[in-house]
Amino acid sequence: MARLAVVIPTRNRGGEAAETVRAVLQDPLDFELVVVDQSTDDRTFEALREVQADPRVRVIRSSEAGASNARNAGVAATSAPIIAFTDDDCRPAPGWASCMLSIFDADPDAALVFGRVHLPPKQNEDDYAPSFEPKVRVQQGSVPLPSDDLGIGANFGVRREVLASLGGFDPLLGPGAPVFRGAEETDLLIRAIHRGLRVINAVESDVLHLGVRTGADVRPLHMQYQFAVGAAFGKHARLGGPTAILDAARWVKFYTLMTLRDVVRLKRPRPGVLWYFVSGATSTFRYDLDSRRNVFAERR
Repeated sequence: MARLAVVIPTRNRGGEAAETVRAVLQDPLDFELVVVDQSTDDRTFEALREVQADPRVRVIRSSEAGASNARNAGVAATSAPIIAFTDDDCRPAPGWASCMLSIFDADPDAALVFGRVHLPPKQNEDDYAPSFEPKVRVQQGSVPLPSDDLGIGANFGVRREVLASLGGFDPLLGPGAPVFRGAEETDLLIRAIHRGLRVINAVESDVLHLGVRTGADVRPLHMQYQFAVGAAFGKHARLGGPTAILDAARWVKFYTLMTLRDVVRLKRPRPGVLWYFVSGATSTFRYDLDSRRNVFAERR
């Protein structure tokens, strides 16, 4: 049985998803690779037909929208004890799957691993895409602040038993979700830290993120992400008691001080960051919570 599974969600990006799969396949390791296709037509499935010649690759169709639903479906379709995730706009370095497995093998206590996510050279000054440059190797005990090591789902690994114990990905969080369009990996990180689990930030695991936004597309991306992060912290503040409330308060303090520093330095202040974070946190009261799985329940 393969010891590692790779899950890649995709929606209407057949060509890009095929290139991501080819990048992962530049690794002789025996692993499972499942692409979860949530596309609205058959073009993505057809674009992935060639890569399915590799016996490690499977493509499954899913009618449920959202990256979290896709990841949960990919996990359910695999059996390996270690699961690695990347996205269809990413290009993992050669040997990425082997590298992810070796990190878990070297540290039996590692529950989650976030790898490096770097960007292509800027073409425009305002180009933006989420990235992650690990600085601190081990994250444990407290949820990191925005300025600290906050890994992203474009390069992420988890032990299957840990993911099951944490309740899986929350379908109401993440790209493609109906309201909270991001922060699904931050939500898992919060759950893991609150359980006392060990998180590894691994610079040696490297992925190139090509999903760069520019111009008028940048601000909505920031707004959506801050709103979703606020929802993740708000959810756990409702579920987890004093520790989770303190975590949310630390983030509010961070954004408040950031805004005040901008004013003192005569820079353009960024109060919107704090506003969307708080708005996301308070909007969680529109939803019930599943306290067993630590995810949002049906809307009230």
